[in-house]
Amino acid sequence: MQSASPPWNTTTKAIVAVSALALFCLLVWVFRGLLQQVVLAAILAYLLHPLITFIDRRTPVNRVTVVLAFYLALALLVVALFSMVGVTTFQQVLDLSRRLPGWFEEALDQLQVLREQLPESITVGGFAVPVASLLPQLPGWDQLFSQVFGLLQPILGRGGSLAASVVTGTVAVLGQIVLIFIISIYIAVDIPRIGSMIANIAHKPGFRRDAERLTSNVSQVWAAYMRGQALLAIIIFVMVSAVLGILGVDNALGLGLLSGAMEFLPVIGPLAGAGAAILVALFQSSPSFGLDPLQFALAVAVAMIVIQQIENTLLVPRIVGKALNLHPLLVMVSVIMGASLAGLLGAILAAPIVASIRILGEYAWHKMLDLPPFPDEEESQAEDMQRNAPSEEEPAPPLARNVYPLSFQPVFKDYIWGGRNLETILGRELPPGTIAESWEIAAHANGQSKVATGPLEGSTLAEVQQKWGRHLLGSSADSDTFPLLIKVLDSNSWLSVQVHPDDSYAQEHAGDLGKTELWIILHAEPDAEIIYGLKAGVDPERFTQSAAAGSIDSMLHRIPIRTGDAVYLPAGTVHALGPGAIVAEIQQNSDTTYRLYDWGRTEAGGQSRPLHVRQALEVIDWRMVEPAVAAPPTLSAPQGWVREALADLRAIGGAAAVNLYTAAASDTTCPYFQVDRLTGRPGAVWHGSCDGSSFQIWGCLSGSAFLNWDGETAELHGVSWLLLPAALGAYEIRAETQCVLLKIN
Repeated sequence: MQSASPPWNTTTKAIVAVSALALFCLLVWVFRGLLQQVVLAAILAYLLHPLITFIDRRTPVNRVTVVLAFYLALALLVVALFSMVGVTTFQQVLDLSRRLPGWFEEALDQLQVLREQLPESITVGGFAVPVASLLPQLPGWDQLFSQVFGLLQPILGRGGSLAASVVTGTVAVLGQIVLIFIISIYIAVDIPRIGSMIANIAHKPGFRRDAERLTSNVSQVWAAYMRGQALLAIIIFVMVSAVLGILGVDNALGLGLLSGAMEFLPVIGPLAGAGAAILVALFQSSPSFGLDPLQFALAVAVAMIVIQQIENTLLVPRIVGKALNLHPLLVMVSVIMGASLAGLLGAILAAPIVASIRILGEYAWHKMLDLPPFPDEEESQAEDMQRNAPSEEEPAPPLARNVYPLSFQPVFKDYIWGGRNLETILGRELPPGTIAESWEIAAHANGQSKVATGPLEGSTLAEVQQKWGRHLLGSSADSDTFPLLIKVLDSNSWLSVQVHPDDSYAQEHAGDLGKTELWIILHAEPDAEIIYGLKAGVDPERFTQSAAAGSIDSMLHRIPIRTGDAVYLPAGTVHALGPGAIVAEIQQNSDTTYRLYDWGRTEAGGQSRPLHVRQALEVIDWRMVEPAVAAPPTLSAPQGWVREALADLRAIGGAAAVNLYTAAASDTTCPYFQVDRLTGRPGAVWHGSCDGSSFQIWGCLSGSAFLNWDGETAELHGVSWLLLPAALGAYEIRAETQCVLLKIN
């Protein structure tokens, strides 16, 4: 069926894109006064994100509550710290703001008489250096100092004006702080979804992968730089305040705060902080240790140089590292350009913005030259080839020795047709409310399960995949997207009558994978049934007319289900799960569903749930006529095990089909996953191996068993799952009691 909406041509797309860009630039220009608050709010949320995520992952409280509690605690902490030490520091900053401009002018004036103040000579290691006669003879001596002070004066003067504005406009400043806090709270709540939102713009899977990779790379730059600079600022504040306090420099706390704040200005900032400290020492009325002003200023200069050396050699490599990967000259130029374009905030953000542009530019350059967009992909491919090449006694890659089976914390979904049977029948611990689905192993934009145990506890499956790469997915993986999604469904009323698209349609229209799935019935009430395909004799034209009128019930094929049934649902199958059933669902990693009919239900607000009749009619497989659920074929298995093929990647058809269709195509090969059901007696042992080609998922539907690998043990019991990374190596499954397991490839 052809779409009623014609596609846009290239000219129309270009006009819309240019118009949208122009409108965006206009909005930014009109509301540029608010932009600074939004940027500061985003920076605050970004700095706090790791701590919020740490608490979120280790408590049952939802993220919104965690964010609100964290910001409230932060506000109370700031007030407490300000009441303890902030008043003194604030007074010193105000004092500096009043005196620094005058000291700049006086310092420039004293350059003319500096020759008279310099000592005749300084003895260094037994050698006398004629300072008074040597330094003034250097070319451009006066001009050099004038230019240096001219560069530092606007920066330090800006700090003074900011401090003064706090006094003259306290109410306005407090209002801006409250606004920044409110905006930052909203940003902090949504930070985990920002990457997925950006990736979702790229509908094709390949571009989606590129978007996810670019987002990750840019995020790493900002995380390392901004959080690193914040930590450096705190450390430098403490160090400078302590050292200057010991030396007896006036306004030590204010100078420490200034030096800490200047850490956000690469290259220029530390010079500004040191220059301010030297100026204060030079014009201090009573220098310490009996030194004259010049000697005292030199002593402070040496102290600031030592602090800078400690920072550059010990702190920066460990805290910031090579986050920017930019030449220092480029950093300094970008800071100057940022300051000229957007003032102090532009200077602070210039370096990470340029680093982000570098990442995007390298990607675009590689794409234009038809090269791999990410340089490390070639190295990764070479490592995969080397790992898969036959070799005697080849040691495993270091990461492969650190992988382990993963269990996950489920993601619960509260759809209208759910209930509490996952708690009452399966014994699960559930959050309050109606629970329809439990996403057991998920790496989708709409749900990310988190690792429950081990070194990666609290990490999402997507984060594990980014860290382990092919060690998780295997060398045979077609893409970097985790291909499967494992769910448990609790159906207390009819699900909507629905159909899922195949890969080509889903990628073009929804930016998602197609959705072929397999249901294993874990529990079924005596009268439980499903809708499975269409009745014989249904005409597509008549069905289309009935669907538009909402009267398709008489054309749907219903069959009863029993505990233990396996129902294979290839994309395009019209289906619905009825009440009284708990189902384990193995499916492609997709969340695209088109509803044909929803039984006239409304949501909490009284609105009918949306239908997608046009899309559903476009993807229905009209061959799926009265399909039946047949007993799965039995395959060979080790002693103590009964093995049944529920879905097979191999070409199974005809009489050996996993599910026989009474009036449909006989080929039931599943191109996306292979599922074997294993029933084991107590003590039965299954020997397996993850040889690097693909991951495996083991699920327990009843009873209990142990997974043993490399001297370690993990348990499978009740309804639970373990994801075995491709690089795990040899393992064994030992049945502790009579058990029913699933092996998924």
